[in-house]
Amino acid sequence: MRFWVVLIMVVLLVGGGAKLSAASADKVKEASERAAKDYLKLGLIQAGEGDNESAAKAFRQALAIMPQWAEAHSLLGSALAQTGNLREAEEELRKAVTLKPDYAEGWYYLGQFLKDRGKEQEAQEAFRKAKQSQR
Repeated sequence: MRFWVVLIMVVLLVGGGAKLSAASADKVKEASERAAKDYLKLGLIQAGEGDNESAAKAFRQALAIMPQWAEAHSLLGSALAQTGNLREAEEELRKAVTLKPDYAEGWYYLGQFLKDRGKEQEAQEAFRKAKQSQR
């Protein structure tokens, strides 16, 4: 909901010929980040309730606002794995650690995913990177 309010504000300001001041731009950025965090929290709640399809939708909404958010990619990957969308789940888990190579939890979750799929060698490499990133 907040995302749409922010988007409308930006369209009205920019479309109306008004220039965004640095302070206004900061406020828009802060509101967008809050909206992304709200979507992430919603996804976590839904995943906790076992509604992984809705959780994946919420994580996608967070990523629509903040596409470089490694943690959201990792959570999306986990939710997709729970829904059986394994190809996309692996893509999202790999994207998380590509975006943030020192993301120990992301490497761990990728390792678990790979291990569960019988990709033992790749899983061990991910676990090694997880341990290395914790230091």
